[in-house]
Amino acid sequence: MRRPHGPRAGAVNREARQAAGTLGIYAARFLLGALMSVVVNRSLGPEGRGTYAVLMTVATVALHLGHLSVEESHVALWPRVRDSALITANCLLFGMALGCVCAIAAGIVIEGLGPGVVPVRDHGLLVLALAWIPCAMTEKLLARLMVLKARIDVNNWSGLLSVGVHCAALIGLAAMAKLTLWWIVALWTVSAALPLAVLLPAARPRLRHCDAGVARRALRLGLRYHTGLVSMFLLLRADILILGAMTTTVEVGLYAAAVTLMELGRVPPDTVANLAMPRQLEGDERTAAAFTVNSTRIAALVATVSVALLCATAPFVVPAVYGPAFTGSIGPLLGLAPGLWLIGATRPVGAFLLRLDRPLLSSVTTVVALTINVGLNLALIPSCGAVGSALAASIGYGVLAALQIMWFLRVTRTPPRALIPRRSDLRYLWGTAWHTARPAALIRGAR
Repeated sequence: MRRPHGPRAGAVNREARQAAGTLGIYAARFLLGALMSVVVNRSLGPEGRGTYAVLMTVATVALHLGHLSVEESHVALWPRVRDSALITANCLLFGMALGCVCAIAAGIVIEGLGPGVVPVRDHGLLVLALAWIPCAMTEKLLARLMVLKARIDVNNWSGLLSVGVHCAALIGLAAMAKLTLWWIVALWTVSAALPLAVLLPAARPRLRHCDAGVARRALRLGLRYHTGLVSMFLLLRADILILGAMTTTVEVGLYAAAVTLMELGRVPPDTVANLAMPRQLEGDERTAAAFTVNSTRIAALVATVSVALLCATAPFVVPAVYGPAFTGSIGPLLGLAPGLWLIGATRPVGAFLLRLDRPLLSSVTTVVALTINVGLNLALIPSCGAVGSALAASIGYGVLAALQIMWFLRVTRTPPRALIPRRSDLRYLWGTAWHTARPAALIRGAR
């Protein structure tokens, strides 16, 4: 097979460097995230970890209920809006305005429901956690904008800055024996603002470029997708709130530690999906579908390695690193593994389905999966606790992945065997991993 040369060779080399740099940065973020989870879990113990998990879940649920799916509507509008400065300015406007409204509304709702429904008793901690929402929403919108502009390097460095400072602060406070739940929540909130130090100069949003017409189109389109996207988020997070309402804070803490570990395992396949997204939104549908098939095979291999590694090492690593008090996290972690592997492996398929502009069908798939998840949680938690919640979540994830795969295969007329990884995919991954392992290549690719 002849090697590409000329402009095509340059494009291939740039893609390889970008992939290598992104994987290297994500590897660093993975290690720092794992270290942070160790520090937090050892400092708080299962009960404190459970309280922290409930606060984070409340804030993230509020964010996803209130962002009105503007992030996804910008993806759909990107090829249709001539001036990208309009969407860039609207990212800043929507992020701060919707974020503040979400934070205030969430506080009012939680106060009205009371601690019997949402187990949050410290109002000061709640306010601190809800302050995370405006910065996090702005960061999400600008990060997706960078993906659309194929500026993955900006997201790489902004994420690394956030995780690096967050990790260093946690370790410093722990070394001084001053790491309390208040400090942990405060640092989590600050970590959402840190990426903006990189994203804002790169995006250069100007409020004078805000366009009411584009904003209305984004809101209308986002609302069409919102039911499905909220259901998708609740599928990934509602189990913690259900578990908190039906069991103890300690049980929630054990389950939250398992979820954190498994989400670290999702970082590599998520990286593949983010790298693939710009190409999936370009060109004709047939070319995008073929690229999605290739990306899905790669994501499946990467997810297999990362999830299998976590499951194999968890029985030894969790009690040794987190402490014996977290041994109960091993069962939920193993229960979550199959579902989270499916979610990670099929991320490129979910991105492709966005371009079909079928919000009703997209919503139906996620609502079905969420309904099954919630029903199984209510049935299994009383007898199995956190392990039952993990199994319910895993089945819900599996249902969603199966429905999305069936939809993709039907629309694109792709044979199922095309999604099975091949030797060429293994060779590609090995070559990328080797390129990433070279420090000089990593720095060039990240830039």
